[in-house]
Amino acid sequence: MDVAPLETGVGVLSPKLRAIVEALQLNVRGVTERALAAMRVGISDYRHINDPAVQLDVEESVQQNVSIWFTALLSGQQPTAADLEPISAFARRRVHQGVTLQSLLQAFRTGSRVLWDVLLERAEDDREIHRELLFKVSPYILLHFDLLGQAVGQAYSAEQQKRSRWRDRLRHELSGVIFSHPDETESFREHALALGLDAGVPHLALALRLGGKQQDAAYIEAVSEQVNGTVSRVLGLDREAYLRTLRHGHLLLWVPLASAAPAIEAERKCAAQAEALIKAGAGITAVGIGLPDVGARGWRRSAEQALRALEIGLRVNPQHSAPRYLDVALDDALTTSENVVRFFESMIERLSPEPHLIKTLQAFFEHRQHRKAVAGALNIHPNTLSYRLERIETLLGGRLDDIGWLSRLHAALRLRQLSNKAA
Repeated sequence: MDVAPLETGVGVLSPKLRAIVEALQLNVRGVTERALAAMRVGISDYRHINDPAVQLDVEESVQQNVSIWFTALLSGQQPTAADLEPISAFARRRVHQGVTLQSLLQAFRTGSRVLWDVLLERAEDDREIHRELLFKVSPYILLHFDLLGQAVGQAYSAEQQKRSRWRDRLRHELSGVIFSHPDETESFREHALALGLDAGVPHLALALRLGGKQQDAAYIEAVSEQVNGTVSRVLGLDREAYLRTLRHGHLLLWVPLASAAPAIEAERKCAAQAEALIKAGAGITAVGIGLPDVGARGWRRSAEQALRALEIGLRVNPQHSAPRYLDVALDDALTTSENVVRFFESMIERLSPEPHLIKTLQAFFEHRQHRKAVAGALNIHPNTLSYRLERIETLLGGRLDDIGWLSRLHAALRLRQLSNKAA
């Protein structure tokens, strides 16, 4: 039997086998459909392709592969670089069609099995052809599809890296629009669209603290693969379905929300997911949660809220690692206006000469104005408590049964607490 060196091709086929291959080459479409059916059964990425244009592209690529195989058998030569270029082009397109490299290579293995089965079936009971297939063609089919697999893998990986760099640049530019040019709505929309993000639905920002403190870009980049994998799994989102960027030593994410879901429910769900992110063990030590918003200015507002939630929430309660801006919004409002701060500070200053009054007031709020519980907590007689509360009313010129005045007094205490923790 004339067996050619494998590195040059399969060599010259016998007349009988050549006649079989020539007949198959005339029925490329039928062999293609059989290979496609096997891929859809065994490979989920191919089974779930619903876009007619992508389906046609996959069909054409499989038909091209089948033609290359039969041509290689009939010519006795390996595919040339020119033969492989359409295969590489198909591989590059699979990157953008959501087909993984693993699935793509599995498709080649599936196709090679189908082609081998077809040859065996056409040989029927002819022992001479079976012997030729076993000793001459079977070693070459492995070499042939290894060659195609290498071309596909190299083209896919190169395109994937190119696409990753392109998406990183787009994410950087979109983040710049959000924080520096939020009124450029057209630029915001175009960048979001290019990234496959729905700019029209509400998004909620999460601020992730990694390693227990604010980190530099190099550290976040080093752990980003693990962190993004955890985020994708816990949030149930594809990695490319959310925007992410580095901001003030934290990793910021904007999570898309269902447009029909009430904002309060969506925020509550994200809060639960934030807790799960911390427990997932990816080095995420705290997560600040903003409020849902829309548009470039809204995304910036939500991001700033997520960062403020971390700053204020961890200051008030260091044990709570997933603070929500919803819970610290009033605190934030208190601390961002100088004249408001001065007003509330002046209220507490009136009580400062008598520190026991401040302590009494704190207990009064901690125990929800339940006087018996307050007296017990302070270990004082109820009459003593009544005297102290009256003294507070006298000094501040208000009444503890006035809900408006009571809320202002609570805000003053809260501001004092924040100031003390900051100090």
